[in-house]
Amino acid sequence: MGKQSAHTVKSLHEKRAARRATNLPLTLIIAGAALVVIALVVLSTNGASASINVSRVKIGSPLGNFTLTDINGKTVRLSDYAGKPVLLNAWATWCPPCKAEMPLLNQYYQAHKNTGFVILAVNAGDPQANAADFANQNGLSFLILLDPSTRLLDALGISDFPTSILIGKDGIVKTIHVGMFTQQTLDAEITPLIQ
Repeated sequence: MGKQSAHTVKSLHEKRAARRATNLPLTLIIAGAALVVIALVVLSTNGASASINVSRVKIGSPLGNFTLTDINGKTVRLSDYAGKPVLLNAWATWCPPCKAEMPLLNQYYQAHKNTGFVILAVNAGDPQANAADFANQNGLSFLILLDPSTRLLDALGISDFPTSILIGKDGIVKTIHVGMFTQQTLDAEITPLIQ
């Protein structure tokens, strides 16, 4: 009886092991499906915060619309500023002229924001923390938007930094300035178009 009992216990262990082995592929399939669902949710969430519907920038043409996230995680659309003059400034922390013009742009923005003038500084691919640190260290008061894969800037045809695009109250591109602004160029190129 002891021999048969040992055989029965061994047989029960084998059956349980076989059952676990049978359930293992099912468990792996369920785990894999869960990972796919999580990945799809993450991708769809990221896609929702970066919508691009623009074409190559051209003076005299409308820019289109886009949606990006700012350094605080807030969703910002260009269309939110319809009826206001908007200066899009393409910049990056790895670009010395971009960083050098930021205090001047901030000063200019402070002087003209009461007229409805808006600056949207679109960061070209820096991590959020780097762009936020730069903005905070320099006390920037205009919006800093993140274009992590430079989809917006590529669609606009921007490859030189800094580049600034002034969109008039009517939504039409008024001027494109490649390179760093000075007070004189802001006064000559931007001020007449935002009044």
